[in-house]
Amino acid sequence: MKIILLGASGIIGREIDRGLSQKHEIVRAGRNGDVKVDYTDTTSVNAMFEQIGKFDALVAVVGGDSTFKPYDQLTDDDFNVGFQRKFLAQINLVRIGTPYANDSASFTLSSGYLSDYPNPASAATGPFNAAVDSFVRTVGPMLPRGLRLNVVSPAPVVSLEEAGRGVVTAGQAAVGYMTSLEGTMNGEVIRMWGGLENEPRG
Repeated sequence: MKIILLGASGIIGREIDRGLSQKHEIVRAGRNGDVKVDYTDTTSVNAMFEQIGKFDALVAVVGGDSTFKPYDQLTDDDFNVGFQRKFLAQINLVRIGTPYANDSASFTLSSGYLSDYPNPASAATGPFNAAVDSFVRTVGPMLPRGLRLNVVSPAPVVSLEEAGRGVVTAGQAAVGYMTSLEGTMNGEVIRMWGGLENEPRG
């Protein structure tokens, strides 16, 4: 498969790259890599797809630079960062990329466990994770030509020595993305939460 990997230089992206590059053609896209792109800019995203052409999968490991502050200190700009980088930019990858995707291609986006496990500093982050999850559940079944759309929701990433309940290693998180890409699921939220996946939330 020809796979577009956004965020290949990040800690999870490197693990995905390592896990897939022996079997598939990886096109690394981002500030560094094979193709330069600002995934938050639609003109840049259009140019990326024009340069790459047809593809079989897109994996976006992006949106991790949202604002974390106490709720009463958040500004409009803080919320806009989360909205633009976590939500709007990712759904635009699907909207703009669909005409370039081969039949039965897949898109895999990123959210995060703060949609279900909020904390006092996550009001400008968790809601947009939840919005990405909802977009995937809604739009995945609507896509044409057998296209698939899923989202991976990882817990905080830690070192192997720190791995445990509620946290995951980069390698463990990467498994979720590879499962989405190489499987048959569609419209699914793939939770990689270090053993918390099936516990009650609220």
